[in-house]
Amino acid sequence: MRTLKFNVEGQSITPAPNCDFSGIVPGTEGYLEASFAFSEEWRGCGMIAVFTKLGEEYPVKLENGRCLIPEGALIYKRFGVEVVGVRPGYRIKTGKAVVEQNG
Repeated sequence: MRTLKFNVEGQSITPAPNCDFSGIVPGTEGYLEASFAFSEEWRGCGMIAVFTKLGEEYPVKLENGRCLIPEGALIYKRFGVEVVGVRPGYRIKTGKAVVEQNG
């Protein structure tokens, strides 16, 4: 299993600088995991990651800031990821990070 790490600061999501995003090949299943490090604004929120491919959305609930990336999002040369967090009376959402698959 390979883990792609993202940093979430407020409403901004970026690939973690210490994570290698090269050599990702489209068409995998059960191999790529996403891991997210969150800023204080996200404390106490239930969170989902939404992976997108060609306008299709693949939402996944985060467990301990991690999830498996759905295979449907991985069959094209690129996919997007954004995160949504909610708690009573509060909702926060990031912009979208795009991951290129170049295999």
